[in-house]
Amino acid sequence: MIHVVGRGRVGLALAQSLPGAPLHSGRGFSGIGDLTAQDTVVLAVPDAAIAGISKQLEGGQGVRLHCAGSVALHELGSGSCGVFYPMVSFQTTPDWAEVPIFAEASDSAAKTAIEALGASLGCPPAAWTDSAKRAQYHLGAVFANNFSNHVIALLQSYCAQAGLDPQVYEAMVRTTIDAAAAGDAKSLQTGPARRADQIILDRHMDLLPKELRSIYRALSQSIQGTLP
Repeated sequence: MIHVVGRGRVGLALAQSLPGAPLHSGRGFSGIGDLTAQDTVVLAVPDAAIAGISKQLEGGQGVRLHCAGSVALHELGSGSCGVFYPMVSFQTTPDWAEVPIFAEASDSAAKTAIEALGASLGCPPAAWTDSAKRAQYHLGAVFANNFSNHVIALLQSYCAQAGLDPQVYEAMVRTTIDAAAAGDAKSLQTGPARRADQIILDRHMDLLPKELRSIYRALSQSIQGTLP
């Protein structure tokens, strides 16, 4: 049986996709009774809570897995342990067939448990890696998802303050992301920073709300710093 610990976005998404999987609260966790060697416990809890909760299960039967991108395998302690890291933003329950999985196992039992979990969810075959490489993939996901989303949030904030319709940028955002993801994004860069048009850069700084100026400056400098 697969047990899920944690009632956040990841835990709820896993439980909704695994009919019959018991869902345990990570807050105030006090263990799971009667675990067998065939059981798998998936720790879908905040990174800082993984080691402590795993410690409570250490010495018992079954396999312990965590789902974090940047938490090392050894944080789970001794016994049969592994990592099942789905590289996706859990805004809703994902289409598991489209989710890259990065995995790590301490032994054959953990490897089998990870493969079984992936099959139950309908995931593509896992990419087996080590903790250091997985952390690098997780850092890349921050750029791909968190930072790109934040830039769009800043655009929406700017539009609200300037009285602009943010929907006029929707096609541009989609086209830019599709083209950048499909090719060499650096070679596709345009705009005043790319052209080193200081007059327009200064004009934009005057137009921007104060809280956006440092970000505009940093991004423009970063673009200019990548030019040949």
